[in-house]
Amino acid sequence: MKLDKSYHKSQSFKEASNHQKEYDKMTDEEKTKTWHYLMSVAYGFVGKPWPKMDKTYFRIRKRDEE
Repeated sequence: MKLDKSYHKSQSFKEASNHQKEYDKMTDEEKTKTWHYLMSVAYGFVGKPWPKMDKTYFRIRKRDEE
């Protein structure tokens, strides 16, 4: 998946900081839905269920074991 670089709006720091005011108006549920949507767009699974974590990469070990 590649980013669409044709869609871009340059913003000043002041314009970018105004987004926080919009998030402050949201309820916790709306913030959660927004976060989930932005994560799904960023990682390319829009409209699909949240992917399962690949736990084969991790292993359990004791602290004294290295």
